[in-house]
Amino acid sequence: MSVTAIQDEILGLPAPERARLIDVLWDSISGSELKAREAVWAAESERRIDAFDAGKLTARDAADVFADLKKGLQK
Repeated sequence: MSVTAIQDEILGLPAPERARLIDVLWDSISGSELKAREAVWAAESERRIDAFDAGKLTARDAADVFADLKKGLQK
């Protein structure tokens, strides 16, 4: 079965079953895989904080970001 077929089937499930599936998939990730992913995200967040502190990265108000996201979803 293809990922697209699985995705289509999953999206047809009720929300509680989709949430349960998230838990099942998350729990299937091994400890070493999870630690590796967390290390990558930690390094990326540190990179972004450093860039912001150095004035190389700007920030936006969360309300503006969410408003833009909401507009994009309404298209």
